[in-house]
Amino acid sequence: MSIEPAPGFDRGSIPPRPIPLTPGTDTGDGRRPLRLVAVGGGTGLPLVLRAARRLGLRPSAVVTMADDGGSSGRLRRELGIVPPGDVRNCLAALAAPEQELWAELLGYRFEAGEGITGHALGNLILAALTEARGSFQQAVALLTRQLDLQGEVLPSTYADVTLRGFDRSGEEIYGQDSLRRNPVAIADVKLTPEDVPANPRAIEALCEADIIVIAPGSLYTSIIPNLLVPDIAAAIRGSKAQVVYFCNVANMLGETAGFMPPDYLDALDNHGLSGRVDLAVLSASAPTGADERAVWATPEAMDALRARGVNVMTGQMADTAHPLRHSVEALTDILAEIVSG
Repeated sequence: MSIEPAPGFDRGSIPPRPIPLTPGTDTGDGRRPLRLVAVGGGTGLPLVLRAARRLGLRPSAVVTMADDGGSSGRLRRELGIVPPGDVRNCLAALAAPEQELWAELLGYRFEAGEGITGHALGNLILAALTEARGSFQQAVALLTRQLDLQGEVLPSTYADVTLRGFDRSGEEIYGQDSLRRNPVAIADVKLTPEDVPANPRAIEALCEADIIVIAPGSLYTSIIPNLLVPDIAAAIRGSKAQVVYFCNVANMLGETAGFMPPDYLDALDNHGLSGRVDLAVLSASAPTGADERAVWATPEAMDALRARGVNVMTGQMADTAHPLRHSVEALTDILAEIVSG
């Protein structure tokens, strides 16, 4: 595919890098690997990680810890652990090629069996390791070694948090899963408790980053929960990295119903990233099959983003087989443009 910067994209606006950077391992000649950190959760973050790996990068993932639905929610309620699902997906995405079978097993989901139906094997492994090793942090560290991880997976917090919010009718909704399923668009979300400690390693990675990617995904239930951890948003705001936002190609039926790109940027601004996004990557046209949920670079959206000082790049970003999601090939191509820029 061919992806071209939209008119108005100024490569000179990308923050200068202090030393030459190169994807891959240290060459020993004064250069170092480019440090890319991706922030998000759900299905969008693993796609960005896979795209970065195709470019030879070893990305870090800062992952939401607010999930309370499905297998993760059951394990939270029954075992009192933090939700493992989003972390599991990122571990699988960054597993070394030689560990492909392990990566596949992490995603295996039981379809029958009393008490086990619906659970992902990887979630159960993380739960077991948490109990055996004494902490979720140690569980992730052990799987990181087992999978020969080609990057780093960093929960945004290890605290037990609950997501709550209000929809645009004013109704208060409790829980990430309930917010995700709500038929009315969301207006605002918060964490309970609000002042939770960030994972120190996540802060360190964000402060050291050359590029910070805000991944596509459920805006209020996968992306913003990371920003509600106060020090996470502060680290992004204070970083010298270029901040890139991959805007969704389609809206959630309720959560972001009727949103267009400027609405997504408004939500990020209102939850800790005010004026911090340097570059927004948009779908060049409405993805076929996305119907009324499509989100794309209309002339009005392009003008609105440029007016607020955000550079814009466009491409055919949707997966043709799954038009509500990004294509990993498109993500790879656009990341290559950004990294080489």
